[in-house]
Amino acid sequence: MAKVDSKSAREKLPQRREPYWHKLRSGAYLGFRRGSTGGTWIVRLHVFKGHRYESLGPMEEVPLSEQFDEAVKRANDWLATQGAATPTGYNVKRCVDDYVSHREINNSSASAKDAMRLYKHLGAIADIRLSKLTQANLKDWHHSMVRLTGDPKDMRRSKDTANRSLSYLKAALNLALRKDMIGSDKAWRLVDAFENVGEARKVYLTEAQLQRVLEVMPDDFRDLCKSAILTGARYGELCTPIVEDLDTRHGTLRVSGKTGTREIVLSDEALQHFKTLAQNKTPKAYLHLKADGQPWTKSTQCRPMTAAVIAAKLPRESTFYAFRHTYISRALLAGINIQVIAENCGTSIRMIEKHYGKFRQADRRDMFNRLKMI
Repeated sequence: MAKVDSKSAREKLPQRREPYWHKLRSGAYLGFRRGSTGGTWIVRLHVFKGHRYESLGPMEEVPLSEQFDEAVKRANDWLATQGAATPTGYNVKRCVDDYVSHREINNSSASAKDAMRLYKHLGAIADIRLSKLTQANLKDWHHSMVRLTGDPKDMRRSKDTANRSLSYLKAALNLALRKDMIGSDKAWRLVDAFENVGEARKVYLTEAQLQRVLEVMPDDFRDLCKSAILTGARYGELCTPIVEDLDTRHGTLRVSGKTGTREIVLSDEALQHFKTLAQNKTPKAYLHLKADGQPWTKSTQCRPMTAAVIAAKLPRESTFYAFRHTYISRALLAGINIQVIAENCGTSIRMIEKHYGKFRQADRRDMFNRLKMI
């Protein structure tokens, strides 16, 4: 598609009757028709067996540099009025398309990519229209993902995958409900996830274990792991920060990942660590680099992490994520407000309470132990 989001880009387009289209979301497009004296804007919405169009009106009063933003606003205002005209061909696959697009716009590309895992599991329900979707459809689909191999571990893992897929699909359907693409949540509201099939045992490392594993790591990987230990950030969130993402004045680090972009508040120890990483680097340089000068990318931590776990004699379930588990559990035990932890780590209070309940309980017992009654 041709670029229409800037004045200079539009001026380079040849004149033609057919608009140049810019995708707003699945099934909805903003069009710019280049004329001899400027251009006009139009919005197109895909409906069952056709399209619906709407002119976005005159733009003479809007500066050329601001016309794209104004056109997007007018287009979205019009699209918001079209919910009652739900296309009868709106099926589960298109519902998921819209949900992935929604996460891309409102969260991040990583978040959208995470939700795209659902596509390979849609199977027989992909073409079912939302207006025809039933609770029985979803229960059968959810149960069909369970592998009956006779191996309890394999069954647990497949049930865990089925639960994640169900969670994503419910989120997509709830979005469709909010957009008036379906009239009720009856089809999925009472479809329950499998119980007690979550992730394998989480590993929380002691101070001695942390020191031991850091000592056996090469320098480049040690720097990366120390950053995780001091912030609780996810691996992917630590691969991309550059020097200018570090705000030494306010003691924060900007990261981006599956939950979008956020500022991590750094302790004095963490701030000093990142200052050392940034030393003698240009503003656009990565804070973390491998020994060969290349940035860390997806999965490149797996081999050095496995080697370090073996060398340091850590529990075999230990992964890079163990640093995050350890950070959150220690923050809870230190009495840091759970909302502050959730915001710093890019998660929710509900998820912390679900996965770190025993540490919350220990924290509460410590509070009551400070209460002297007699």
